[in-house]
Amino acid sequence: MEQDQKTILVIDDNADYLFTMETFLRRNGFQVLTAADGQKALELAEEHAPDLILLDVMMESLYSGFEICRRLRNDAALAEIPIIGISGMQDELGVQIDLQRDADYFSPDRFFDKPVDKSELLQTINELLGQNTD
Repeated sequence: MEQDQKTILVIDDNADYLFTMETFLRRNGFQVLTAADGQKALELAEEHAPDLILLDVMMESLYSGFEICRRLRNDAALAEIPIIGISGMQDELGVQIDLQRDADYFSPDRFFDKPVDKSELLQTINELLGQNTD
């Protein structure tokens, strides 16, 4: 593993999506951790303090993406990790996330609707990681 390789934690309860995103990110030079549920996601975040988190909003597990985001933001050791929220809510439910309106309970740094434009996602990841380097 390269010393300067950034670690991304991908959290999604869809195994196919996790595999696809993990493969895409690895091919683009990132180390990738994956979690299919909120409990594992929080454990991995605490254990590894990833450089960035891709977080599915709608998960049918103990913790929704909203709850995971809230817990990360309230943990002093993890609060500064950039979070990119990803959701199929627009497509599935016709619900649009508004980061300013919804900031009280959901505060990712960026947000993407599924299906995600991978080149745009990669650009956003690099921007957020660039802001995070000292």
